[in-house]
Amino acid sequence: MSKPKAVIEIVDLLNSYLPSNLYALDFSTSHYMSLLDKLKISKDEKVFELKKGTLIEGIIEYFNLTFQTVSVDISLHNCSITKHFTDDTSSEILDRMLFKHSKLLIDISQQNEAYRTLPYLLSIPEETRDLLVKGFIDKNESMEKARKVLRLQIQPIFNVSERDITFFLRGRIWIRYYTPPKKVLEGEDKRFAGESQEELAAMYKLYFPNGIWKDIESILSEVLEEKLNFTIIDNATFTKTFIPVFRGMIEILLIDVMNPNDRNKIEGFTGYILRIYFDKILLYTAKNLLLFIEKRDKNAEIFIKTFSDDTLIDRSGKKTKKHAIVDEKEQTWNYVTILSILMQYKQAKLRIISQNNILSTVKEQLHQSDQNLKVETDNQKVQEEKIDKIIKKIADGELMNFKSDKGSDPAHLKRQEDLIAMKRSEENELYLIKNRITNITIELGRQRKKLKHETEAKNILNEQIEPLKEIYERIAKALALVLTKR
Repeated sequence: MSKPKAVIEIVDLLNSYLPSNLYALDFSTSHYMSLLDKLKISKDEKVFELKKGTLIEGIIEYFNLTFQTVSVDISLHNCSITKHFTDDTSSEILDRMLFKHSKLLIDISQQNEAYRTLPYLLSIPEETRDLLVKGFIDKNESMEKARKVLRLQIQPIFNVSERDITFFLRGRIWIRYYTPPKKVLEGEDKRFAGESQEELAAMYKLYFPNGIWKDIESILSEVLEEKLNFTIIDNATFTKTFIPVFRGMIEILLIDVMNPNDRNKIEGFTGYILRIYFDKILLYTAKNLLLFIEKRDKNAEIFIKTFSDDTLIDRSGKKTKKHAIVDEKEQTWNYVTILSILMQYKQAKLRIISQNNILSTVKEQLHQSDQNLKVETDNQKVQEEKIDKIIKKIADGELMNFKSDKGSDPAHLKRQEDLIAMKRSEENELYLIKNRITNITIELGRQRKKLKHETEAKNILNEQIEPLKEIYERIAKALALVLTKR
């Protein structure tokens, strides 16, 4: 809806003399009085009262241009501005930072063709995303808060509607505008937007000879956290958005690898890849939901309790059968029975983790004992060589004494006594080394037995967890199936 001419004139007048992109709380009494002077009503109370409503609307509209929401209260001599912060929990310091972000985002929006990778997909580059996020990090705010507030800013600046999607993926910010399904000619494959399945198969083989699941899996948890978060999402919203979210995710993966000449086929190619990996994506999603159930998250509990074998009857008597979680063995599951299995499975996994820690400690001790044995064995060899050398010196001394008849020479006798004492000392050290080797060898035997025992204990735990794992997988598959039902 267009604004009245008088309001537009006030906005133009403010733009003519105010600093570019003025933060609302910096709008001073001087700025306000200049406006009244330029309108020639600063000294006329009656004219002011007549134009008061238009003045307020004009000031509000001026700040709306930079996506600042304000309330304005004015008199002939004063103007009071109340700014409504972008994020209700923000301080003025944080809001001023967000205003700087807005200016940067506005600049991008005004030249969005430079950032458009597809007619309906904008990509804000990594350096800009890092700059926007850095402000939050510098102020010790979480990434969750950063993404939440940036989405609030992006929404009006880029005219993002409820059906559009903002992704924070692969270091960039992506804005994926909603597009209705492509209309195809009679006889063409609607699943792939009219593209030839054979041609799409050839493209898939060309671009992803080893498949694309690793790429999907690498960002799937982030996509779920941001767009399909089971701590906040309800069943109706999930049902309405999960297909567009997964399609958008795959498009973002494709855009970086596809030849520009093939981009006109991206809608069909996205559908083709989604069809290949749909079951794996939904299974991953179901396990993500089960993780929140295991953590006793209240919203996840409400979400999963929606699935049951109950029948609803409205006021008119119309019956609606709800969707139950039924596994491949025709067993029906509800919140209570699922939670019971999850708790058992969790405890079993914790026991295995504990057992792995015990095994790791035993292996580390065994390795250390092997190293100690090696050191002491080397010490034994060195010690035996030292003793052999002393024995040789003693023998050489005795031979010299025999040949030269120096048996009564005090110096010679002293040297022989010293060598014998040294030999006795080194033999004592050798005895200690051999004792240590014996002890280490005994300890090694004990540790090897313990390793065998703990390995057998782990094998038993693995056998015990297998039935629980099998039940868990059945529940996850059943839940993945029911998530797709509308």
